Amino acid sequence: MPELVSPVVAIGSFDGVHLGHRQILRYLCEEAHRRNGQSVVVTFDPHPQVLVNPNSDFFTINTVEENLYLIGAQGVDLALVIPFTKEFSKLSYVEFFEQYIFGWLHAGALVMGPNHAIGHNREGDRMKIEDLCQRHHVQIIDIPEFMCHDAKVHSSTIRKLILEKQFDKVDELLGYHYHLKAEDRKETFQNKI
Repeated sequence: MPELVSPVVAIGSFDGVHLGHRQILRYLCEEAHRRNGQSVVVTFDPHPQVLVNPNSDFFTINTVEENLYLIGAQGVDLALVIPFTKEFSKLSYVEFFEQYIFGWLHAGALVMGPNHAIGHNREGDRMKIEDLCQRHHVQIIDIPEFMCHDAKVHSSTIRKLILEKQFDKVDELLGYHYHLKAEDRKETFQNKI
């Protein structure tokens, strides 16, 4: 693990790195810059839903490599990709934060949207996370919900539009052409740990 300077952290699957995710990443990078620190994304591979609901019709919008490329393109300094295993899925939100956010990363701030939940069975809701961070002197940076045409932008909405083959709407919510895949790109995100 490289030595981090005043890390500001955002946690999530970031599948698709859509316009809502980009807003989170913009706040993340701005706050890290303001603190003369580093912006860090904590994400998971595979996507948690792949392991938690293996028999569902769930699919990912992008590969983890494509998502990492898009995260890096937003100016993020570093991405921590945690293998999402059965054992990892059983961690409580407290164990997750103690080991990764406070332990490994020594986060100074956490960027969060209003509906964030973490840990086994999503037990770590916004209020619990805020309380835990306060006890560890980690500041919470609030992000407003991103809206496009008076509707919230979520990966689940984009998946539904992909299934309906409404690719103009998919591209609008993603902010890029869905069919542009990683093998067509010249660069990859190098700062992955």
